[in-house]
Amino acid sequence: MQIPVHFNHKSIQQFNFIVEELSKLNKLNPTDQPIIERIAFNLATIEECEIQLLKDGFVLEGLHGKKEHPALGISMKAQAKVLEAFKLLGLDASSRLKEEQSKPEDCSNDPLLKLLGRV
Repeated sequence: MQIPVHFNHKSIQQFNFIVEELSKLNKLNPTDQPIIERIAFNLATIEECEIQLLKDGFVLEGLHGKKEHPALGISMKAQAKVLEAFKLLGLDASSRLKEEQSKPEDCSNDPLLKLLGRV
C-alpha cells in the first residue's frame, strides 16, 4: 500500500502500524486503503490533540471567561471517526466476537467424544 504523500511523520507511523497489524490478521485488503488512510490520519490527530491538551490544559481563558480547549472537540470527533472505521474493517469488539463464535470448536480433546469413538 502506498502512503499518501501529504502525510506527516506521525501519520506515516500510524499508517505503517495499521497495515502491519492488518497483515498479521489477514485482513489487509487493497480496497480498504481509503479507510486505513483515515484511521492513520485520525490517530495522528488524536495524538497531536493530546499533546496540545497536556501542554495547555483542558480549559482556556477567553474573552468571556473560561471555555473548553478546541483540541478537545477535535480529538473527540477524530476518536468517533476511528471507531467508525474500525467497524467498517471488522476490527471492533462486536465483529471480533461474531468472528470468534463462528469458528468451529475443536472437539478432538473432548473426553466424551473420545469415549463414544467419534473423534
